[in-house]
Amino acid sequence: MSWTYQTIEREGFALQVAKNNIEGPPLFWIGSALYYPRVIPREMAENYQITIVDHRGFAKRTNPQKETREDYSLEKLLDDFAFVQTELKIPVCPVIGHSGHGYMALAYAAEFPNLVSKLCMVSTGPSHGSHMSEAEVYFQKEASDLRKAAHAQNQVQFQKNIETSPEDFFIHYCVSLEAKGFYKIPFPSREFWKGIHTNKLAFDYLFGEVFRDIDVSEYFRNVSVPVWICMGKEDFQVAPYFTWEPILSGFPKIKMTVLEECSHLPFLERPERFLEAMSSSDRR
Repeated sequence: MSWTYQTIEREGFALQVAKNNIEGPPLFWIGSALYYPRVIPREMAENYQITIVDHRGFAKRTNPQKETREDYSLEKLLDDFAFVQTELKIPVCPVIGHSGHGYMALAYAAEFPNLVSKLCMVSTGPSHGSHMSEAEVYFQKEASDLRKAAHAQNQVQFQKNIETSPEDFFIHYCVSLEAKGFYKIPFPSREFWKGIHTNKLAFDYLFGEVFRDIDVSEYFRNVSVPVWICMGKEDFQVAPYFTWEPILSGFPKIKMTVLEECSHLPFLERPERFLEAMSSSDRR
């Protein structure tokens, strides 16, 4: 599957946009325009007309001004996404966010309901804060000894990597979680990150503070479109699937799918099951 790329400048950030340019229902994907084309499987790319947009955490800066946390506020990111969707004439369509980007998609659906027909949150826990302690409990209880040993080894390498190139902390961190985030291990996930730029302040602020303290229930009350959550049953990288249950009991219209034998990238590991679940979530 071939992808085409373009760059849209916004307030000193060069946002990359990737498109697969096929006929099919549109899908607006938030995250990294370099990373996600590498993990979106052929089965999905051949069924949807996908547009993937960088958020500012992945965008290179085009001015020399000193960055501040305000540059990476969630409000500014949402305005970027709306600008790109409008500029590229992407019609009202589903928006999808994976992992921490699911919170961006959630906030986008709440803020711009005129641009979104459905919200898809994939491998996103209820928060990156208190719920994450349950991920570690789940890992210690359910993971195999082989998986635990691989994770311990990855943490040793992680410390070496951040000493060598601390500016790539987010990438090193994601790679260090391979044993928690992939059903089959070992997995060469660093290949997915080649050539990707990250702004450390963006991830420190958004993932370390904003998504740590996020109240997803407050956002759900302001989302007027259908919501689908998809989790891998063996995903140890974020809060496990069952941590959603107390929250979703108050939102009976939200659908959640838990896919067996897959982890943090269910669309990559089980593409056919993922697509079927995504499609069936539209049925009332």
